[in-house]
Amino acid sequence: MGHDQSAEATHASMGAAETTTPAQAAVELMHSFTHSYEGVAPDNESIIVVDPDREQQAFEGWGTSLCWFANVAGGYPDPQRTYLADLLFDPQKGLGLQICRYNIGGSGWGTLDVPNFRYGANIESFWGPNGEWDWTVDANQRWMLLAAKQRGACIFEAFSNTPPYWMTVSGRSSGNVFPWLDNLRPEYYDQFVHYLTEVVRWYRDKHDVLFRTIAPFNEPSSIYWWAGNNQEGCRFDITTQNIIIAKLQSMLEQKGLAQDGVSISASDETSIDVGVLSFQNYVPATQQALTQYNVHSYLGTQRAQMRKLVKPTGKRLWMSEFGCGSSPPSDMGAALELSAMIMRDMNDLQANAWIYWQAVENGEKGNWWGLMQIPFHTGTYVTLGKQFYAFKQYSQFIRSGASILHSSQPKSTLIARSGGGVSQIVIVATNALIDYDVVNFDLSKCWPEASGVVLEIYRTSVTEDCQQVARIEARAPLRYGCPLRPLSVTTFIATFS
Repeated sequence: MGHDQSAEATHASMGAAETTTPAQAAVELMHSFTHSYEGVAPDNESIIVVDPDREQQAFEGWGTSLCWFANVAGGYPDPQRTYLADLLFDPQKGLGLQICRYNIGGSGWGTLDVPNFRYGANIESFWGPNGEWDWTVDANQRWMLLAAKQRGACIFEAFSNTPPYWMTVSGRSSGNVFPWLDNLRPEYYDQFVHYLTEVVRWYRDKHDVLFRTIAPFNEPSSIYWWAGNNQEGCRFDITTQNIIIAKLQSMLEQKGLAQDGVSISASDETSIDVGVLSFQNYVPATQQALTQYNVHSYLGTQRAQMRKLVKPTGKRLWMSEFGCGSSPPSDMGAALELSAMIMRDMNDLQANAWIYWQAVENGEKGNWWGLMQIPFHTGTYVTLGKQFYAFKQYSQFIRSGASILHSSQPKSTLIARSGGGVSQIVIVATNALIDYDVVNFDLSKCWPEASGVVLEIYRTSVTEDCQQVARIEARAPLRYGCPLRPLSVTTFIATFS
């Protein structure tokens, strides 16, 4: 299964001129060389001083939710599904994602919802309405989960979009007839948490997959989970959330899962601002029960407020879902949108992990979402969009165990210190302008005892796909300036010796 060679996969310039002015040509000639500050030095305010001691947060990794795409692609024959798994989780062949969010389904064949669901969204419940358990269901998503583990993914979260349909008020996994009301019937609260923990226990015992966290809700305060929707969803009032989390904590302890390290994350609101309100309205027992706070960054601006609420508690803070598709895969528009969101979430929210929603999306009918697109019904080709390569500018070089450092230009640069005892600094810079920009770094505070440094530069632009454009050996300490191409994401890896 190869890359799509159609016009859809060709590179577009988003309006950037293909002709190069003499000034641009001169700058381009210098793009792969370090520069000393001899002569006219840049303004001090424009210099980003990298300080390894100014750590913002520990970083756990990049990831994706499995859910719909895995429910389809995990059932493809080899080598199609193997190729996709390599692109997503293999650190040498693809993105090297280290985190998987596995969807515990609530749907069932024969229910009213199935004909309305988008292709792949029917994630079946293991537990049926007559008390029967069927562990053969959801085989496709399970295949992708195990393939991810085989390729190095090491952090797993189980999340629920809805309780099983037969536990709901509407009898449907898509939501309540009145979407502003809860859809889980109160008499099934205990059965719901029993269901979640049984699935987690089964994966531990049968497949040696330990889900570190269970997220019992997905965007629970939203009012668009209505009966007849095209995907699973369920509203949970904040009072209900407090009840469910308490019951889930008790069930984890009863079954010995808490002793194995399984804990609870919440609340996965679609808006950061709503996430702030949810956190503030959780009773102290709920806040104490959580080990991780999840939020989606589709909407809202209160990243600093969220950070200030969560950090003092010592809980992990995840950006657990975001996706975009504002422009065709071959265009830099969505890639730059993605990069800008990563910058905000990593620098302002100071997230400990960053999770894309559906890394693989259905490319049929002009869908532009996802890091890559495939036709779900056939899976016969893969379109690797600019989002894929822009994301790779981060995931390939900033790995689990890294520390995210303070940046004086947080809207355009992300700075990390590699973990594992490696003397390495990684800087990702984004230029969303249609003209050249310049970035100036001072790494003199980084391992001042080092005698030299190797600087590698990778870039995704209109004409490049996470391509190495330079490798330079220089003396330490290193101070340099580098032009940034229009509409580009550039990664600098400085390895000190």
